[in-house]
Amino acid sequence: MNYQSPQQNPNEPERPAPRPFPNSDYVRPGIDDRPDLDKALTDEDKAAVARLAVRQKPKTPPAAADQPEVQAAAMGVTAPVGGADEPVPDLESAFLDMRDPMVDANGDRPTKTQILRMKIGFACTAFFLALALAALNITLVPQELDALSGPVGGAIGLAWVLGVGILCSFIATIFFLPLSDHTRTPFGRRAPWFAGGTILSVIFAFALSACHAPVAVGIVWAIMQIGIAAALCSLHASLGERVPDKFRDAVGRWRTVGLLAGLVCGIWLGVLMAHNPAEGMDLCAIGLLIAGIVGLLVIPRESSTVYSRASPMTNDDLLVTLRVPHPTRTWRMICLTRLFASAGAVLAIAFVWFVVRYLHGAGEGLDVRATMIMVALMGLLACAMALLSEGVTDLIHSSTDSDQLVLMVGVVLSIVAAVVPLVSYTTAGLYVFAGVGGFAVHMVDDALQALAVSSVPQLDRMAGYLAVFNSSATLGRLLGVAAGGFVFAYATTFSSVFLWAAVAFALAGVCAAVAIASSRKQG
Repeated sequence: MNYQSPQQNPNEPERPAPRPFPNSDYVRPGIDDRPDLDKALTDEDKAAVARLAVRQKPKTPPAAADQPEVQAAAMGVTAPVGGADEPVPDLESAFLDMRDPMVDANGDRPTKTQILRMKIGFACTAFFLALALAALNITLVPQELDALSGPVGGAIGLAWVLGVGILCSFIATIFFLPLSDHTRTPFGRRAPWFAGGTILSVIFAFALSACHAPVAVGIVWAIMQIGIAAALCSLHASLGERVPDKFRDAVGRWRTVGLLAGLVCGIWLGVLMAHNPAEGMDLCAIGLLIAGIVGLLVIPRESSTVYSRASPMTNDDLLVTLRVPHPTRTWRMICLTRLFASAGAVLAIAFVWFVVRYLHGAGEGLDVRATMIMVALMGLLACAMALLSEGVTDLIHSSTDSDQLVLMVGVVLSIVAAVVPLVSYTTAGLYVFAGVGGFAVHMVDDALQALAVSSVPQLDRMAGYLAVFNSSATLGRLLGVAAGGFVFAYATTFSSVFLWAAVAFALAGVCAAVAIASSRKQG
């Protein structure tokens, strides 16, 4: 309905126009004629003002372990093909209040160019890190230990080296996260730790090629893992803190692509360096160096933290990744599922070089080049099947919307993948293991991430729960390499490692069933 203003009565006198306010055209000195300082001041003037300005009550930036997005970034590393689609609730997100989702946690608004640099920087950093670590873990270090100690001694030595490295990395992360929170420098609080960790890891990665004893390899590897832990925890924190909410998913996808490409290229780097592992290790050290340079120079510079207030460091800052207040039974079972699933995956993957090389027995090892090529083909098959698993998982979600079903199917397929080499310890059996295992492990990881996010009992403590969830995966990998060492010390054939991988996946299935039953009872 159109609104019409009432017409004036012709008998009434015409209403005069309102009188203007007195001195309405008066310009107030210093107020109405005040210039726009952003346009009037030069960059040097702005820097001088910022340097001389007095900041009252400086803001205390949040700790990395208290930010769900930081823990989600760390959680995504375990699934380089793609993480869970379940969004991580963050009560500090700009989408939940009136803040601008185009700014980062510090209130800075990155430009389009800076956002593009973040995408390229995080993707390239992830690529070179994954390339170096995949080549060292899967091919080069096992080959070196095999040459130094023989089949059985090399496998036991690999378990010792990987176990010590995981333990040192885990302890270092517990300390480095809160220490970086309390760092105050003109270059930010994460950048110095990333730079220091990169330098340490590069130095000892170059030293790997000079080691001629398993003990020396273990010591150098452990110190290198400490440096990598410093770089990784700083990188995860930077992704959660410096990328605005609006672009975090896009930057995360770019990083995922970099991880997958680096994983594949790293495995094939081992093939190319099969007859010269020392040179391959040096190339991996160069890859770590390039990752550090890209992370520091391509990603926009972190804002200064000189004026940021720091709260006193407490013991709780060190224990945040190890415990949560009042965990439910469902949450405990999910963490145990994650622990046993990680142990089973490491048992099946970490020792694959020895399993392939000594397919016909400890006295009949395959040629090094043939071993490398088969391991690389198994890696490609596993990655391809993991990508297929991503589509199948989305299809199951769209039809049933049940992460529990995805988890149980993944656990069953993981057990099947581990049993196949036990029944048929042949080339075909190992390829079946790689394909079915890559498909199944990704399903398990995807479902566990979604279930972990949805089962957190206290949303305001989401970050702490996810930190413990990530720690359970690390402890599972430590359990897996320790079990692998005992298996190779007392087993007669290398295929025995798949038996214990199947046992670990079965225990994960039992814990998953208990978690599902508990959640239904609570619901």
